[in-house]
Amino acid sequence: MKELNAVGGGFMSQLEWGSDKRGIPLPVADIMESIFNSTFDHNGRKPPLPYATEADVQGLLTMLFFTYLSGGAPPLFMDFRKVWESWEIKELANKIGVKLNEEEIWVKRGFVDGDNSGSASFDWAGYPGEEPEKIMKRIKFPLADEFYFPGLGNSVTFVSPGGIKGIAGRLAYSSLNNIFSLIWDEAETVQLPEKLADAVCRTSTYTWPHTFVVPKYASMIEYKQYAPANHFHMVWNLSVARLEYWMDLANVLSVNPWKERPVFIEGVDRPLPLLYLINGGETITKLKIAQKF
Repeated sequence: MKELNAVGGGFMSQLEWGSDKRGIPLPVADIMESIFNSTFDHNGRKPPLPYATEADVQGLLTMLFFTYLSGGAPPLFMDFRKVWESWEIKELANKIGVKLNEEEIWVKRGFVDGDNSGSASFDWAGYPGEEPEKIMKRIKFPLADEFYFPGLGNSVTFVSPGGIKGIAGRLAYSSLNNIFSLIWDEAETVQLPEKLADAVCRTSTYTWPHTFVVPKYASMIEYKQYAPANHFHMVWNLSVARLEYWMDLANVLSVNPWKERPVFIEGVDRPLPLLYLINGGETITKLKIAQKF
């Protein structure tokens, strides 16, 4: 298997599990991947080039469309490392002596600890449009875990700030219908009290980036049930209507089975095309279109 593969203008890496022809383990590619996904490097500003870790093709496709539909916003590659339900975070906070504000959305709903060193865009250590110099002061590059990555190298470490709104989701392909689906929701990053954030990070890989994500409509149980993979992705500056128009053009199924989300939200969703209405609904119509080609 090739360690590096190009897909549609983006890249994916499997270097950390590869080796050269002598059998010597290769170092992790985390910093390189983060640079590709960021809007800047050592030479200054640049367009992000979506780059997925672990040879995740469908993850890379998600990042490509998220980035280009948003006009060049940096994509974030994350694991569903830990989905914290409300009762779990309250239990942890009580255990370490942190008093919670019951009005915080992440206390009420829970959150996802998005955590994967590979492909973590540097931009997500700060707010959209923030200066690179400020962002880089919040990032560290510790040595990679020698027992997990025998080739060593460096990881990327930061905690994303709260208040970043965007779209979180992932493409999934089904060989049964030969069509892609996008499982998605609007989402927002949240900031935990420092002591609690540290404790949460230590339940996972502490030295990797952590982004605490709260979906707008999905409950934590729904998020766990309908995650199409252990990876998911987020981008800012992408409107729901634009995403839906793209799914219409690309014949991608829109999957958001969240009990709390209305079928149509005026001013947010694009109007449902008449073509879908007269053919049994959006999903049925798209499946029929897929069968024609």
